[in-house]
Amino acid sequence: MKFRKPLSLLLSAAMITSMASFAANAVVTNNAEVSAGSYYNATYLETYANSAYNETGLGSVYSKTSTTWKTWSPDATAVKVKLYKTGSDSESGAGVIGTYPLTKNSTTGVWSTTLTGDYKDVYYTYLVTVNGSTNETQDVYSKAVGVNGNRSMVVDLDSTDPDGWDSDNHVLFDSAAEAVVWEVHVRDFSASSTSGVSAENQGKYLAFAEGGTTLNSDTSANAVSTGIDYLVEQGINCVQLMPVYDFQSVDESKASSSSNRNWGYDPQNYNVPEGSYSSDAYNGNTRITEFKQMIQALHDRGISVVMDVVYNHTYTTEGSCFSKTVPDYYYRKKSSSTYSNGSGCGNETASDKLMYRKYMIESLKYWAEEYHIDGFRFDLMGIHDITTMNTIRTELDNLYADGSGKKILMYGEPWTGGTVAISDGCSQAKAASLDARVGMFCDSYRDAIKGDTNGTGKGYVQGTTSKTSTVVRGIQGKGFKAKAPSQTIAYADAHDNLILWDKIIRSNSSSAWNSTDEKFKGQLKEAMALIMTSQGIPFMTAGSEFCRTKQGDHNSYKSSDAINAIDWTRVKTYSDVAAYYKGLLEIRENYTPMKDTKFNTPSFQSSSGYVVAYTYSNSKSDEWGKVCVLVNSGTQANSIDLDGSGWTVVADGTNAGLKSLGTVSGSSYSIGAKSTAVLVESSTFSRLKTAETQYGTLTINHVNDKGEVLKTSTAKYREGSTYRALPDSTILFDYSLKSTEGTTSGKVVGGENYSVTFVYSSTGIASGYLTVKYVNSSGTEIKDAASYHLRAGDSYEIPVAAIQGYQLDTDKYPAESYGTFGGSDKTITFTYKDLENTSSTVHYYNANNWTDVRCYAYTDGGEEPNGKWASATKMTSEGNGWFVCTVPAISAYVMFHPTSGSAQEPGSGEQGYPVAGEAWIQNKTVTFSSKVITSHIDVATGKKIAADVIDNQAKTTSESSYTTSALSGRTDVITPSNAQGKYSAGIVNVVYLYTSSQPITTAPPATTQPSTTVPPSGKILIGDTDDNGAITVADASTIQKYLADLVVFSDRQIIAGDCDGGGLVGIKDATLIQMYCAEYRNTGNVGKYVGGVEETTAPITTEPVTTQPTTAPPTTQPTTVPPTTVPTPETYTVKFSNAQHWSGTIYCYYWTDGEVAPVAWPGTEMTFVENNDYGEVVYSVEVPSDADFIIFNNNDSQTVDIPFDGSVLNFYAMSEIDENWRHLYDTW
Repeated sequence: MKFRKPLSLLLSAAMITSMASFAANAVVTNNAEVSAGSYYNATYLETYANSAYNETGLGSVYSKTSTTWKTWSPDATAVKVKLYKTGSDSESGAGVIGTYPLTKNSTTGVWSTTLTGDYKDVYYTYLVTVNGSTNETQDVYSKAVGVNGNRSMVVDLDSTDPDGWDSDNHVLFDSAAEAVVWEVHVRDFSASSTSGVSAENQGKYLAFAEGGTTLNSDTSANAVSTGIDYLVEQGINCVQLMPVYDFQSVDESKASSSSNRNWGYDPQNYNVPEGSYSSDAYNGNTRITEFKQMIQALHDRGISVVMDVVYNHTYTTEGSCFSKTVPDYYYRKKSSSTYSNGSGCGNETASDKLMYRKYMIESLKYWAEEYHIDGFRFDLMGIHDITTMNTIRTELDNLYADGSGKKILMYGEPWTGGTVAISDGCSQAKAASLDARVGMFCDSYRDAIKGDTNGTGKGYVQGTTSKTSTVVRGIQGKGFKAKAPSQTIAYADAHDNLILWDKIIRSNSSSAWNSTDEKFKGQLKEAMALIMTSQGIPFMTAGSEFCRTKQGDHNSYKSSDAINAIDWTRVKTYSDVAAYYKGLLEIRENYTPMKDTKFNTPSFQSSSGYVVAYTYSNSKSDEWGKVCVLVNSGTQANSIDLDGSGWTVVADGTNAGLKSLGTVSGSSYSIGAKSTAVLVESSTFSRLKTAETQYGTLTINHVNDKGEVLKTSTAKYREGSTYRALPDSTILFDYSLKSTEGTTSGKVVGGENYSVTFVYSSTGIASGYLTVKYVNSSGTEIKDAASYHLRAGDSYEIPVAAIQGYQLDTDKYPAESYGTFGGSDKTITFTYKDLENTSSTVHYYNANNWTDVRCYAYTDGGEEPNGKWASATKMTSEGNGWFVCTVPAISAYVMFHPTSGSAQEPGSGEQGYPVAGEAWIQNKTVTFSSKVITSHIDVATGKKIAADVIDNQAKTTSESSYTTSALSGRTDVITPSNAQGKYSAGIVNVVYLYTSSQPITTAPPATTQPSTTVPPSGKILIGDTDDNGAITVADASTIQKYLADLVVFSDRQIIAGDCDGGGLVGIKDATLIQMYCAEYRNTGNVGKYVGGVEETTAPITTEPVTTQPTTAPPTTQPTTVPPTTVPTPETYTVKFSNAQHWSGTIYCYYWTDGEVAPVAWPGTEMTFVENNDYGEVVYSVEVPSDADFIIFNNNDSQTVDIPFDGSVLNFYAMSEIDENWRHLYDTW
C-alpha cells in the first residue's frame, strides 16, 4: 500500500555492514491461505506499466563517452544514482564518487540520466525515494555487480569476452528429445580433490574449462578421466547448470568452502553470474568472463548448456531491489500486508504483471544472446502464467533471423510450493494451453519408476507391479496430456529429494550407500533403460549413472561438500554402471523413433506385471528398423513373445551399446530376472554404419623463454568438436606472453594429436601474497583469512572487518595495513577481543497476538544457541504484549514464531534481527545499546596517536545516525568508509589512519563523548546554506546552483542543506526553505540548529574537549519501546486537523491487520475539539491500541492508509493525492 512515513533528521550516509542471512524452512502466512484468484494488487501500477512496456535500455548503458542510467519507479518522488569506487566498503580504495539526480518521464514512470565521460567499471546504487522514505538499492536491471551483489557496476560487455568468443555458437538440437540432460551444480562438479581439477579451479566456473583432468590427478596410461573429459568420453550432450545467476545465500566475501555453499535457489540479481564460482568475486568483470569461458569450453566439445532459472521468487521480499524500487508491484499479494506465497519461500513474483513479464522475457533473451545459453529450466513454473510462458517461447523463437531460436530448450516444474494467487499457472492440467515446446517434468512417471521421493516406498524397478501401467504411460510420453515429446521430461531423480542410488538403497531397507550389490545396480540400470528409451526428453542428476550418493541426505541444499561434491572415485568403482549408461545413450543417439519431434508410440508385447516389453518401428534407411526393449523387475526369468523373429541383442543385464551381444533366432525372448535387454531386428542391424567414437587430443605446453616447463595439460575431444588452447591466466600474473607455437583452435579429427606451446617472458616484477588474518586474543583465527596476489608496487588498503561477537583490539592494531606491496609474502593480523556481555537479552512485542512466542537464534558461525527452529526457546511474558528470553550468545540474529502454524517474523528468506547485549523488537524496529569507538592510528607503526573517542548509546535504533571526525589540523588522514553511518548493535569500530611521520605521543585513556559529534565544528543552522546566519530565499537558490553543479558544497553546507533529513540535498530541500520564508508550517528541520563541537588547531595529543550538542536528544527509551512496567493504554486519543476543509461529518476508519474492521465504513464519527491558528477545525476520536491502520474521511474524500502504532497521534491531510485520488498525510 502507499503511505508516507514520518521523516527524521539524518546527518550522514548509511553505513553498509555485513550481516548473515538465514532462510528458515517455515514460510510466512499470518492469514489462512486463500484459493487461487485472491489477488490484492493485480492491477496496481499497470497503467504506468503499459506505457513503459516498450521502453528500451533499462539499467546502465555504457559507451566510452557516456553512460545512461534508466530505472522504472513510477511511485518514486526522487531517484538518484550514487557512484562508488568499489563494489563494497570493505575494499581498498573504497569511497563515493558522487550522487546525481535522475529525471522522471511522467507518462512511463521511467527515470533516467546521462553522464558524459568514461564510467567503465564504476559501481553504483540507486537512491529511490518512495512512500516517504529513501531506499538504497542495486539496479533491478544489473548486468554486473560487486561482491555480494549489493552494488551494480557499469560494464563494457565486449571487454569481458574471452578469446574466440565471437566464434562461439549455440549447441542446439533439431528435436528437443535429442537432448539427454545431465543436471549438475557448479561446485559439486569439481569441489572434490578426486576431480583432479587444479586447486585454484576447484568449485569454480573454470573447472569446466580445464581439460585433461583425471581421477586423483593420476598420470598413468590407465588414468580415469574426470571433469569435462569424462563428459566427452561418456557422450553427454546437454548439461543443465543449477542456479548460476547471482544468488544471496552464499557470502562471496568469504573464502569458498565446504560450509559456505548453497544450491542457489535464492535469487538476488537475475542477470549477473554468481560470484562465489569465480576466481575474484570483488571484480565485477571476472565472473562474467569466467562464466563465458565455461560456456565456451562446453560448446567447443559439442555440449549444450541449459540454465536453471528461478524467476518465481526472490530470496528476500521487502529487502529486494524490486521492492526497494517499486514497492508492492513485483510480488503478488493477498491483502495490503500479506504476500502470496506460492513458492513456499515467503513470496511469489507476478509474471502476469506487465513489467515483470517484460523483465523475464528480456532477461532470458539477454542470457541467450550475451552468454549463448542454449536452454532454460524454469523452477516452480506453475507460479508463472500461461500467457507469459507462451510469450517467452515466441520471443526466443524470433531471437535470430535464421530461426535457430526455435531450438532453444524450454522446460520446467509444472507445480508450485504453495497456493498461488492466479488460476492460469503452468500446470500439467494446462498443457493444452501451452506451446508444445514448453516442457514439463513428469512426476507420475518418476514415482512409478522408483517409488516415493524420500521414503522407503517401492516403484516398478523394485518389483511393485501396481506401478506398471503408469510406467507404460510414461514410456509413451503420456504421463499427462503432453502434445509432443518436447513437452514431457522423462526422469527418475533430480537435485530435489533422494538421489536415485540413495532411493534404491533406502527402498531396499538398507543404508549401505557404498554397496556394490548387483541387485541394487540392476535396479538402477532398469531405471536408466526406461528413461533412455522413452518418448520425451531424458533427464538425470549428474553422477547417478555411476551410483552417486549423498549419504541419504534428501535435501542437501546447504549441506557440506562431503555430502554434495561428486566423488569421482565412483566412476571407477561403478564403471560397469557408467558404461551401461553410455551404451544406452549411444542407442538413443542413433535411433530416431526415440528422439523424434513427434510421438512414436511403440507396440507393447507386455504391459502388466513384472515385465514391460515394447517395440519401436523405423523406416529410415540408414538406421535400425524395429527395436524391442524389455525390462523385467521380477525375481524370475520371463519369456516374452516378440514382434517378429530374428533379433540381435545390443543390451542385456550387463552391457549396452551399438555392438552385437548375440542373436535370437526365434520369435520369443527370455528376459532374465531383474534385468534389461534391447533387441534390434537382425535384418536391419547392418543399416547403421556408425563407427566407434573417435577422439583427438590437445596438449598445451606452457614454457618460459628459457625452455623451462611451467605447466602442461592434455585434453580429450570428440571427433567433429572444436579444440581451443588459451594462455594460462595464473601464469600471466608474473609473465607476459612472448609467442605461440601451433594452431590454437580448430576442428578435431579422430586419432589426431594437436599441440600448442605458449612461451612466456618474465615481467621482472616480484610478486607474492598479502595474507590478512583475524584472530582473538589467544591467537585463534575467528574469520577465514583472505589472501591477495600482488605485484611489487601495487598499493593496498585493508579496512577493518566487523566480526560478530567481537570488537577490534585497537591497542594491537597491525602496522602497515595501508601501503605499497614490496613483492614478497606479507601477513597482516587484526586482533579482536570478546564483547563485554556473555549472553543477550531479547524483548519482543507480540503484535501478532500469537498464543506463545519462540525465539530462534543463529550466528555467523552457524550456531543455533536457542536450539532448532521448531523447538527454539519459548519466551516468557512480561505483560502488555511483551515477551523476553535470554540468548546464550554474545551476539546473534533472532527470529520469532509461534509453536503452531507457519507464521514467523521476520519473513522466510529475510535475515534475523541483530542483537548483542540487550535489545527490544517492536513492529520490526530493533532498539539496542550501541557503542561507536573512534581510534586514530599511525599507519606505519599501528600505534595510537590520540585517545579513543567513545559514543555510548544506551538505547538507539538502526535508523539513528552517528558521525565521527579526524583529528583537527591533520591533512594526512585516510578516512574510513564507516566514518559516518547508522548505529548497530554492539560495537562499531571506526579507525582513522595517518600516514605522515609526525611525532607519536602516548595516547591517554579513552574519552567518552556524551552524544554524537557532528563535524564540522560549530553550530549549524539548517537551511542557512550560505552560512551567513540567516535563512532567506537566497539559500534555496544556493541549493539549486549546487544541484546544477554550479557550486560545490562543503560538509557544513551539506548538513545545512539537508532540510528534510533525507541524508541528501535535493530540490525538496530548496522548496522547504521557500516555504519557511513564506511562513508555512511543517517545513522539515529548517530553522533548527545542530552541532556544537569546539575546534582544535593542533593535533590532539591529550583528551579532546567536547561540549554537549545543543540539539542532542535525551537518551531515554524510544517511544516504540514502552517501559514494561507501564501498561499499554486500551485506546489512544487521535486528533485530525481538517486542513483541506472537507465538508460534512469527519470519520476515522481503523482496523487491525488481517482482521475485519470493528466499525463499518466510513468508520467512527470524530468529535469537534477546537479551531486552530490556521483556521482549521480539529477533531478527535478514541482509537483502540491494537489498531494497525487508520483512514480519515468524510465519506467522499479520504486519506491513504496510515500506519498506526500510537507513537504519533496528530494528523492532517495534505493537498497531494495518489493515483487513487487519496490524500497523502503529515503529522503535527
